Amino acid sequence: MNYSIISRFIALVCCGLLPAIGGYADQSSQDELQLDDLKVLGSPRTTSQKTFSIPGAVSAVGENRKMQSLDSVVRALPGTFTNINPTQGTVSVNIRGMTGFGRVNTMVDDVPQTFYGTSSNSSSKYHSENGGYGPSSQFGVMIDPNFLTGVSVTRGFSQGAQGVNALNGHSNLRTIGVDDVVFADSNIGLLSKYNYGTNGLGQNAMLAVASKRAAFDNGSIGAMLAYSGGKEKANYKRGDGTHSIQNDYVRRLDQSPRSWLAKFELSPSALHKIELAARGYQNSVGGRQTKNSNYYLRYKFDPASPLIDFTLLSAYTDNRQLYDNDANIWQLDKAKTGNRSYYLDINNISTLHWQDFTSSFTLGSSVMTNTYAKKALGVNKDNYDYTPFSPVGRQTIYSLYLINELTYQNFTLNTGLTYVDGTVRGHKGSCHALGSSDNSFADLGCFPKNAASMKLNSKSLQPSVMLSWDLNPWFKPFISYSQSTRIPNTQEVFFNNEGSGSMNPYLKPEQAKIYQIGFNTEKENIFTDNDFLGFKLTAYINHIKNYIHSQSFYITRSGTRITDLNHPDLYGDFHAQMYINALNPIKHKGIEIALEYDSDTLFANLSYSRQKTTLPLDVSSSIGTGFGTTSITYLPEDYATLTLGGRFFERDLTIGSIFKYTGKSRREVPNGLEVDKYGNDSQALPKIPIIIDLYATYRLNKHVLLKASVQNLSNKNYVDALNSLNSTGSQVGTDRDDNYVYSFTNSARGRTFLLGAEIRF
Repeated sequence: MNYSIISRFIALVCCGLLPAIGGYADQSSQDELQLDDLKVLGSPRTTSQKTFSIPGAVSAVGENRKMQSLDSVVRALPGTFTNINPTQGTVSVNIRGMTGFGRVNTMVDDVPQTFYGTSSNSSSKYHSENGGYGPSSQFGVMIDPNFLTGVSVTRGFSQGAQGVNALNGHSNLRTIGVDDVVFADSNIGLLSKYNYGTNGLGQNAMLAVASKRAAFDNGSIGAMLAYSGGKEKANYKRGDGTHSIQNDYVRRLDQSPRSWLAKFELSPSALHKIELAARGYQNSVGGRQTKNSNYYLRYKFDPASPLIDFTLLSAYTDNRQLYDNDANIWQLDKAKTGNRSYYLDINNISTLHWQDFTSSFTLGSSVMTNTYAKKALGVNKDNYDYTPFSPVGRQTIYSLYLINELTYQNFTLNTGLTYVDGTVRGHKGSCHALGSSDNSFADLGCFPKNAASMKLNSKSLQPSVMLSWDLNPWFKPFISYSQSTRIPNTQEVFFNNEGSGSMNPYLKPEQAKIYQIGFNTEKENIFTDNDFLGFKLTAYINHIKNYIHSQSFYITRSGTRITDLNHPDLYGDFHAQMYINALNPIKHKGIEIALEYDSDTLFANLSYSRQKTTLPLDVSSSIGTGFGTTSITYLPEDYATLTLGGRFFERDLTIGSIFKYTGKSRREVPNGLEVDKYGNDSQALPKIPIIIDLYATYRLNKHVLLKASVQNLSNKNYVDALNSLNSTGSQVGTDRDDNYVYSFTNSARGRTFLLGAEIRF
């Protein structure tokens, strides 16, 4: 790895800023100490309540004690959804109709995640055997929900390291630390969780032990070790009384995840903080073993100088897939894949005051390398060369970013500039002649003709600006403009269903221009003492240039590439599913609403999103004629989550209800590409009813919390939106006249009961 950019930046920070510490010490003795105005709160703000003081489309939620799935937790945030793929065992965050690495920067503890999972055939051999389906692929995060303490999402307006290669925004999953296990008045702690669910959910449990002690000069030392595991069945009872196993798609979908987490925290003094963390995850799903290992070092130096607030984050991630002996990818056998990424981010924040102006200036740089590899045995060499099932190649992304937050009285102007240098590398084989040996012809669209190691490089400057006005607690408006980019992923550049003939080494990065306007409301003591009201409204328009999607290309006997499958001079054995840049810009627009009210006894939360998106479907995503890449990502026409509840017996008992509304949604047609269509088509899902969940928690004492929930209380039978199995071959058949007959039997779980407990000492 080339660290020249990083080394120069470190030299700049050390030479230019560290001498200021001495200067500040001299100055501080002469200047009069001034304190900012303090706002006295009746009770500490929750994670979600804090977002109403932040301008922009920002949402967050704390630890999940409502016994909701991680997908449900994310979907309850405005403008945010998930793409569910039961063959992966991961969570895939969708922001405003986009998902996947580069379109949404999904992180765990600020470390970007790069896993691209590919399941095996649902049957042992061909995807059509006994009505099964072929491999399915999707970006996702391997994470145990028992380790999470919260989720945060920023939509549209991204800055700094988190906004690098994040076209539509970023999300961050935060894991537990030493302080989440050890009470403040203790030196040692234990945290355990246990949950049991009927209807196939099974049981899962987590145990964490930790210790923390004062040490050194006003410092501390602490360590934590946690382990979690569970079992979940794919066969469940649906709302109509039938079982999911009656469909052919329920194969190889049982899960038995195991996960561990270790953290070590060291503070030699109040100026320094060092954190070392290691996390492991393994699962068996989709005909293979999936494994994730992540290690990071975080160092923070804050010498109480307005010029120095230095942070360093260095991480290594290793993702692997090892396929079962009886599992195949199409005809490939004995397959395994690997993905390794290295990440480094360093930044410094300087704060300056002058009269009524306050400026907070961030200077930082990041570098990431992301490498994919695979191995498999094919029937022959052509079978291996022409079967796409996992990326091969390398990405390198350098960035240098500047952020300045200038505050004057009640106005705040946030400006940023990010420079990104991205490179994609991989191998492209030589172009092959088509046709018979007696009548062969060249593919004129395949270039370069000879085998070559390809390198795609792109550079971009990404400006951002946001103006906010803290007029009063009822009305805090904001308006923003930002640009973002995404470099092509390796599986897009080197997609090989026609070998080199379907690769595109000339893909351009996607570019987005995002406009947002809205306002916050943040008010206390409205109806009762210490109650809280928060409201956030955001409207946005997003223009995307060079949107990357796959399209079918055929070839004539003269070697010319075409998109018309009905061409009279068609050479029928060639069908390249190539990723290209869209000729016309893609436009997204929508509104997002977040509302929260909380008093000592009553609480209510509402999130609502309405959007209009137009995205071309990837021809490679269909199960019938494609290769099972990520299917439909654009969101339902509108959707909402409403939570209502109350607290009783001095707030020890909490009872709540969750209402989930999903508007018009679509799926990819399960019969795949049709001759008279330009590309894949979509069709509407049946109307999704409002799903009602109930939950209750009771705190026996400081150490014990009991939990219970009923999900899908009304036992509704429905098909969940953005589930990849909505479009498998089991959802289509033919009548006597060979007309397609569609079904919608990929129903979600019916009524399900859950019990759980948390113990902390």
